[in-house]
Amino acid sequence: MSNSKPPPPGKHFTVFPTAAEEAAAKAGEAEWDNEGGHMSSTAGRIVSTPGAALPYKVVLSHHGCADSERGFATMREAEAFVRRNTPVPAARRNTLYDRAADQDLGQPSVNDEVSP
Repeated sequence: MSNSKPPPPGKHFTVFPTAAEEAAAKAGEAEWDNEGGHMSSTAGRIVSTPGAALPYKVVLSHHGCADSERGFATMREAEAFVRRNTPVPAARRNTLYDRAADQDLGQPSVNDEVSP
């Protein structure tokens, strides 16, 4: 341990970013190129394109327009792009129990009596 050097001035060892590092990260997000406006797409899908410079391609469907494509280096980036540019699907609920208690389902049960 005698060979270890102290960190240079201004450097520290912590998992938390400094205010300057956070500001630089936020500035990077602000410089994202125009993605066509949020929620301008009706659906999106990710296509794997092995061997390409950017192995993941996002294909966005637009209402009344041609589909658009954009390449990404990682699946995570492609998924985040789809999430930012497509609407959240509506929650689906199970309709099995959405009927009156006395409504006949059309199938007799084992306990139903059969009249002669």
